[in-house]
Amino acid sequence: MRIMVIDDEPIVPEALRALIPWEEHGFTWLPPADNGLDALEGIERNKPDLLLLDCRMPGLTGLELLEELASRELPVKSVILSGHDEFVYAQQAIKLGALDYLLKPPDIDQLLGVVLSVKEQWEEEQKLKHQLKDHLPLIRFRFLSSLLEGARFNEELFLEKTGFLGIPLRIGPVYAVLVELEEEPDDPRNYSYEDQQLMNFAVQNIAEETLEAWDEKFILCPGHNQFVLIVHVADSDTSRFRDDLRRLADNLQTTLRYSVMIGVSARGSSLNTEGKSLCQSARTALEYKYYTGPNQVVFVEDLEWERELAPDLETPDAAPVDEALRLALKIGSIEQLEQWLDDFVAQLKSSDYPAQVTKSIALQHMVAAAGSLSVMHPKLALDELLPASQIAQFFEAATLEQLAASLRSYLNGLLERTLDLRKVGKNAVVEKTKLFIAEHYRGNITLDTIAQEVFLSPVYLSFLFKQVEGVNLSDYLTEIRLAEAKRLLAGSSLKTYEVAVRSGYQDEKYFSRLFKKKIGMTPTEYRNLQA
Repeated sequence: MRIMVIDDEPIVPEALRALIPWEEHGFTWLPPADNGLDALEGIERNKPDLLLLDCRMPGLTGLELLEELASRELPVKSVILSGHDEFVYAQQAIKLGALDYLLKPPDIDQLLGVVLSVKEQWEEEQKLKHQLKDHLPLIRFRFLSSLLEGARFNEELFLEKTGFLGIPLRIGPVYAVLVELEEEPDDPRNYSYEDQQLMNFAVQNIAEETLEAWDEKFILCPGHNQFVLIVHVADSDTSRFRDDLRRLADNLQTTLRYSVMIGVSARGSSLNTEGKSLCQSARTALEYKYYTGPNQVVFVEDLEWERELAPDLETPDAAPVDEALRLALKIGSIEQLEQWLDDFVAQLKSSDYPAQVTKSIALQHMVAAAGSLSVMHPKLALDELLPASQIAQFFEAATLEQLAASLRSYLNGLLERTLDLRKVGKNAVVEKTKLFIAEHYRGNITLDTIAQEVFLSPVYLSFLFKQVEGVNLSDYLTEIRLAEAKRLLAGSSLKTYEVAVRSGYQDEKYFSRLFKKKIGMTPTEYRNLQA
């Protein structure tokens, strides 16, 4: 800790220097000053951490010096040494930030105790400052991320936090800019974690240099090859801002050999209240890479339909039928798939969205459909299930009817693939289950007895069977038994109770009720119909 004595009596610093072994206690002794004006110059030059100063000095008193230090926001602690035992001096000194007020000549032990206490306090503050410095990037990231995720702060709290964290943002008009990098197909990278961190650092450096003219900005990296730029831009500077973002895209592409896409939000009134909508707006612009291709800068303000449909910066909702689509594919139901598609197209027609919007929403659902299949069958890659050529077909549709036909063809292909995959590979357990049922359906078998046979828990077997076959295991067993009952009724003269027993049912009445419920007629009516 650096200490400086300021007193117009030369004997005071000389005595203090001689009487206390400062270095042994962890202090660095700085040249003293004999008046306030010279002290100011020495403080600016030597940056002391603690001042021992007199109240009354020529030119600039000790109290006036403390006022000047406060006005210059110089972080220095102080202890007053005064020959005047007046309460008003002590009161003023404490008000101006002095930590103690001692009378001259001070008791050496008392003075040493005071300065050691100040030093302990100072060391704790330094420790906290270092901890804050070490964690500052993470704290800044979490604060700004919370704003972009929907947190809101009043103006006073927002300015307090940005000031404390050293974030050069303010209340006022602002843009959110999303920057996304993608590897060139002909130049794949296999970066380690450390390499990726260096890449992130390089991107931020290029952005800082390219956008050097914009002082009120901040850049953060929320994910792999993804960056968010928040920047204040005056109305008169919008054209220059556009040019600089174009230069940023070019610089990143040229330097790093990555494809670059930049999406720019609508102009928000202030980050402290509109962070989430700004981020959503920029993401909407970013999604236009499907239309524009890579290495573009897209301002959502330039998208006419966005201004008309989303004045509150919200993007239009997609049709809320994703789960119905996934379910149709999971159970392999062509009927449910057709029903979903009819509902989806009807909703697009009623929404009156522009053509490009309907295609974008359709693509979102196709991605969900392909993703559902890739989850069920992990060996299938998403880009294999939804190749670029298929995406191009969606966007080439000239009418909604053409788009619907393209979607139907694609989804039917996915459904066929799902059904084919169920028949091989991991479905051996289900095939074994079906074989066991075929051989034992006449007996008293249950889900538990079947599960024991294939060494699975009943719950998991039931889930697996439904996933692969598209029907509940109990329903499948019923279908097998009733199929045998129909065969016996149509091709033999067995009595109804005999048919029931040979089909796996010991209770004739239960068998007859179940038969009528499932087939729509009694066993006798069915037999007569087949005669």
